[in-house]
Amino acid sequence: MKNIKKICFLVLLLSSLISCTYEPELKSSVTIYPELTLNGDSVVVLNQGTSYNELGAVSLSGTEELPVSTDGTVDSNTIGVYKVTYESFNKDGFSASKTRTVIVLDPTPSAINLEGTFFRNGVNANVVTRISDRVYRCDNATGYTTGAPENLTMVFYNLDDSRIYAPFQENASSTGISAESNIGEIVSENNFKWIIYASAFFGTAVRNFTR
Repeated sequence: MKNIKKICFLVLLLSSLISCTYEPELKSSVTIYPELTLNGDSVVVLNQGTSYNELGAVSLSGTEELPVSTDGTVDSNTIGVYKVTYESFNKDGFSASKTRTVIVLDPTPSAINLEGTFFRNGVNANVVTRISDRVYRCDNATGYTTGAPENLTMVFYNLDDSRIYAPFQENASSTGISAESNIGEIVSENNFKWIIYASAFFGTAVRNFTR
């Protein structure tokens, strides 16, 4: 019996020594996430036929500059909305990305004026102010309850008298909601409609405005 106890003790002692001897070394590391910065503005507005100058972006991981890939093209000879996306990765595979929106407008004077008060469902007012020929600001882009703190104030563009677009805008409401529209439709000088992509609070229904 004593021999068995001695053997068990030796086995336990040996196991303990082996586990201490061969325990793998634990290593820790710190990753510095990439920070990507656009060269130039995040929204660029051009008249059709004007050259687009791609300024690119810069990405840093601490003091190390990282390669930046660019995805997307701009045809400044064709009226429309273009997206250029920039992305970079640090050595640990963590990524950063940003998008530039390029809006190409019809250079001819607009034949319509969208300034005035529009209503969604004949009730909720959306006041549109003209900034310049094809540039406007509205104070209730979704046609939500008039005067609500969630109302979205957004700048938008009349692309060609048949289409409108509001680029992504941070903190479009007093409650900090950011938003962007689809390429909406100008039905007439007295009617336009679009979808607003914002908080799930609003959903993605077509917002139809008339005056």
